[in-house]
Amino acid sequence: MARTGEQVAVGVDLGGTTFSVGLVTADGTLVADDSYDTPRSPDEPLALSAVAAAIGGLIEKSTIKADQLLGVGLGIPGPVDPEAGIIKQAPNLHELDGVNAVELLSKELEADCPVFIGNDAFCATLAELRWGAGRDVENLVMFTLGTGVGGGIALDNEVRRGPRQIMGEVGHIIVRPDGPRCGCGNHGCLEAIVGRDGIVNRAIRLLEQGRASALAERAGPRHEKLSPKMIAEAAAEGDEVALEVMTETGHYLGIALCNVIVTADPDLILLGGGISKAGEVLFEPIRRTVRHRSMISGYDVSRIVPAELGNDAGMYGAAALVIDAVVR
Repeated sequence: MARTGEQVAVGVDLGGTTFSVGLVTADGTLVADDSYDTPRSPDEPLALSAVAAAIGGLIEKSTIKADQLLGVGLGIPGPVDPEAGIIKQAPNLHELDGVNAVELLSKELEADCPVFIGNDAFCATLAELRWGAGRDVENLVMFTLGTGVGGGIALDNEVRRGPRQIMGEVGHIIVRPDGPRCGCGNHGCLEAIVGRDGIVNRAIRLLEQGRASALAERAGPRHEKLSPKMIAEAAAEGDEVALEVMTETGHYLGIALCNVIVTADPDLILLGGGISKAGEVLFEPIRRTVRHRSMISGYDVSRIVPAELGNDAGMYGAAALVIDAVVR
C-alpha cells in the first residue's frame, strides 16, 4: 500500500483478450491492480475507453488522490512510435492501428497527467531491469517467448529501441535461412521456429511420421489440443518426440543468443513468457548451444536465467515508463 501522499504511476498491459492495470510506486511496490476484458470493435478504439474507465475505477477504489498520480504508461502488443504517441500496428487489436493512443487516452482520462506508450516487450524488459531479475545489472537482453517472440536490450541501465524502434526485435533474427515463413514475410526468423506455432507444428510433423509418443493420445484426433506446455511436460517425462522438439527449440534459441551476445555483450540474459516456463528441457539445450558456439565471448551460461516478474512484467514495465520519464 502507498504511504500517505506517496506518488504512484499507472501501468497498463493491453492485450487482445484482457488487459491489466496496476498502481506502482517509484520503488516498484504494487499498490493495487486488476484485470479486465478487452472490448472489441472493428472500427472504434473501444479498448482505450475501457482502459480509461478501469484506471479511474482503480484509482477511486484505492483512495489515491489526483496529486499523487505521476502519469499513465500503456504497453502495446505491437510496434509503436513512443515520441508521437502512435500505435503503428496492433496485430490482435487492428482497430488501434494508426491511433494516437496518448492523445486519445489523455482526453478520456479525467486526471490531468502525462501518458506514455511502449511496446509490450520493451515494457517487460524495463520492468525486469528496474525491479526483476536484472535489477543488479545495467546491461541485459530479454527474450519473451510465447505465441510470438519479442525482446529488449538494455545498455547502461536504459532499454534501447533505436531510431526505427527495431532494436531488440529478437524474434526476427534469422537463424535458418531456408526455414519456415514468418508472419513478417521473411523466412527462417527465430519466431517462426520457436514461437508457439513453430513448436507445435514440428511436433505434429513427427507424430504424422508415425513416431511413437505419449503426445499422440494427449493431443486429440487432429492434434487440436497440442501446446508447447504439453510438449514440455512430455519432454520432462522423457518422451523422445517431445524431447526432440524441445531440444531443437533450445538449439535455435541458443543460436540467436550467440548472435545477441556478440552484438550487445550483456551481463545477463533473461527468458520470459509462457514458453520459458518449460524449465531445464529448454534451458539445458540453450546453454549447451551457447557454450559450444559462442567461443569468442566465453559467455558464462549460468547468466542465462528465467525472468522473475512473469505475467505482471508488462504492467510493471508500463508503470516504469512513467517513473523513468518523470522521476529518474
